[in-house]
Amino acid sequence: MSNKQQFLVVLALVAGLALIWFLKQDPAINQLNGVLKTDVELQAYPYQFHALKVENGIATLSSPRSPEVSVLHFFNIAKPNLDTNNPDSPAMIAAQKELAHVQEKAGKLAKAQPGIQEVRWEIDRSWYASHGLIVE
Repeated sequence: MSNKQQFLVVLALVAGLALIWFLKQDPAINQLNGVLKTDVELQAYPYQFHALKVENGIATLSSPRSPEVSVLHFFNIAKPNLDTNNPDSPAMIAAQKELAHVQEKAGKLAKAQPGIQEVRWEIDRSWYASHGLIVE
């Protein structure tokens, strides 16, 4: 097979994969993620909430909060300058309130979208993994 033929085969494979990816895109997820990305307060936060799926009126959004992972682990990654040694310190309490506020806001924005009546939260394992923490 010549170099030109190999190039055309590779190009066809890449185009095919791009087409499959494009066809699998869910417009409801894309629309909801667009809404979340345009909110200035959410964008300023060190963790980016995003829609994982929208199904039967339920939006599943990513979250760094879960009983599976201590909020201290999250803050060590997202706010490395925050002293997490004293969970009762005013700075830690303020950070926890801020996290609760932005997550609540993401949920409210999702519920404000047509066809979404409920929001569920799912731990963002890939975000933690990208920061070296494996969540079982």
